Formats: sequence, C-alpha cells, structure tokens
Amino acid sequence: MMSEEAIWFVMQGEEQLGPYTGVQLTEYAGNGSITRETLIWAEGMETWLPAAQIEGLFPAAAVQVAAAPPTETAAYPPTGVKAASFGTWAWFLVGGILLIIIALVAMGMITKSHEGSETGGGEGMLLAMLGLMGVGYLLTVISVIVFYIYLYRAWLCLQPGGLARSTPGKAIGFLFIPFFNLYWFFQAIHGLSVDWNRTIASYPDLRAIHRLPEGLFLSFCVLALVFPPVNLILIFMVMSHLTTGINSFAYRPKPHTPGNVGFKLG
Repeated sequence: MMSEEAIWFVMQGEEQLGPYTGVQLTEYAGNGSITRETLIWAEGMETWLPAAQIEGLFPAAAVQVAAAPPTETAAYPPTGVKAASFGTWAWFLVGGILLIIIALVAMGMITKSHEGSETGGGEGMLLAMLGLMGVGYLLTVISVIVFYIYLYRAWLCLQPGGLARSTPGKAIGFLFIPFFNLYWFFQAIHGLSVDWNRTIASYPDLRAIHRLPEGLFLSFCVLALVFPPVNLILIFMVMSHLTTGINSFAYRPKPHTPGNVGFKLG
C-alpha cells in the first residue's frame, strides 16, 4: 500500500537512492523517472519490490499489467555478493585434519618408545605435538567459520528475488539455538537448495546460474543426524556446489535496468 507518510528508497542500478516521501515517489512515477520494474523499499517491508507492486503508485490498469510473474517482466537485481573460494576452505579443513592425525600418531610413537624407561624423556616432543594438534584444531575451526560465511553469502544471493524463506542472518543465527537447530539445519541447508533453484527458475536472466542439487543437500542434512562421519566426504561435494553457485552470482554480468538510463532522481 502506498503511504504518504512512509520514507521510501529506490534502487537505481547498484546505487540506493533516497529517502523520498510518498509525494516525491508519485511524481517520479508520473514523469517516468521510476518505471514499474524499479525496485523500491520502505521500512517495514521484508524485501525490495518492483514499483508496480506498490499499490497506489501507478494507475490500477498499469499495476495489473506490471504485476505479472517475475519470469516475464523483471531482471534479477545485482546482489553485490563476494566470490567464494573452495580451495581456501578445503585447505583449512584438510590441513587441520592432517596436523591432528600427525600429532596423534607421533604422540603414540613417543609414548611407546619411552615405556619402561627409567629416565623417562620425550616430554619436549610431546609438548611440541600438543602444539601441533592445537594448530590443527584451529585450522578446522577456521574451516567451519568459512563454511558459515559462505552459507551466509549463498542466502544473500537470494534476497533480491523475494523467494527466500530466510534472511542470511536468520539462516546462520538459528543454527546456534540448542535443539531447535536440529530442525533449522534442514531449513538452512536443504531449504537453501530448494529456494535457490526456485529463484533461478523464476528469472530468465538467471539461467546461467549454477543449480544446487537438492538431493545432495538433503542427504547431507540427514546424515548429519544419523551418521555424521560420512559427511566428511559429502561436505566437499556440498561446498563445491555452494562456492560454484555463489561465484556464478558474484561474476554474473550486471543486468540492464529499464528506465534507469540518462537521468538521476532528484
């Protein structure tokens, strides 16, 4: 509903313009500065919407034409998301696991070699291996943090489309709620793949975007509860698809926004 009292913002290319009053917004719509495809947002709205969906901004007949599904009218806005690196994440995880294994094996060998020895010894080597193990644990923790960062970016890619079931902050934050996260894990991981593919299917200019295999993401969620060790293998497949999908958004050619050429809103 178009409100005269609300403060409105307009997306022009990658630039956010505003704030504007309802009167100003109506004037811009009347002189063509704002088209029915221009994205508009005001406080209280869950996401940016095409101007055609703001009731009262355009004549009723024009609204009916412009309110067609996004597959026919709207270009997907730029997301501004940063690229993701599968290699960086994999290096942290694999490196951390290898250091932990090396430290454990070395500690076992040192302990065995000094069994029954009256003089003892090997304490220095044991301390060194404990330090090595600590570095390994640190690297694995960093790999988990990188995973959450990339998951956040993936959800961020979906926000302009208005079809995402969650915001990025909610998707990640709810994973830290005890017990509830057992349910939310499916929403944040498998739900991402479902909303991702639905968004791609809804916008013709997203046909080149990498699709996320919903079966793989669902299997990853189920095995996380049933038999987590298998996910040490599946996580590489999940992250490969996730980073490829993020990068297909990050490196996507900037779409042309109709009606936003040759003028600036005042």
